[in-house]
Amino acid sequence: MRLQRLFVCLASLLLVAASKEDLRSSLVTVEGEVIAIGHQIGEGDLDLLTVTLGGGEEGEPVALLLGPKSALDELGFEIGEGDRLKAKIFPEAEGPAKVHKVQNLSRNTLLRLRTLHRIPLWNGTGAWQGGPGQGAMGGGRGHGHHGQRGNGPGR
Repeated sequence: MRLQRLFVCLASLLLVAASKEDLRSSLVTVEGEVIAIGHQIGEGDLDLLTVTLGGGEEGEPVALLLGPKSALDELGFEIGEGDRLKAKIFPEAEGPAKVHKVQNLSRNTLLRLRTLHRIPLWNGTGAWQGGPGQGAMGGGRGHGHHGQRGNGPGR
C-alpha cells in the first residue's frame, strides 16, 4: 500500500513538472527597440500599456501588451521610445502578445507581469499584487523581479 502511494505521488510530481515545461515552451522571446508606446482599454476600464518593438522576426514590428499603467507606475518600471527591450511573450493570433516577463536592457530592469498560466500579477483595479516588484537587475528577489542570473522566484 505504501509503495502504491509513493508511486502515485511520484507520478503526480512528474506530471506537474512536465506541464510546467509545456507552459514554458509556449513562450517566445523577442527583442528590439521600442518604436511606439500606446494604450489599450482592458477589463474594468484599466489603462493597459502597449509597446511596439522594431526589429522583430523578419524585420516586422512586434506589438506587446504589458499591463496596467497604474501597476507599472506603482513599481517605478519605466519604458521610453528608443529603449531596448527583451520579453518573453505568449504569442497571440490577433492583437498584441501578452508579456510574461519584460527586461528593459536600456534601464537595467526586469519585471514579471504574468504567471506561466497567463494570470496577471495585478488586481482588478490595476494595483500590483505580484510581490515586491522590480528593480535594478542583480538586486532583490521579488516575484516581479529577480537577479540577472535568474536566481530569484518566478523563473
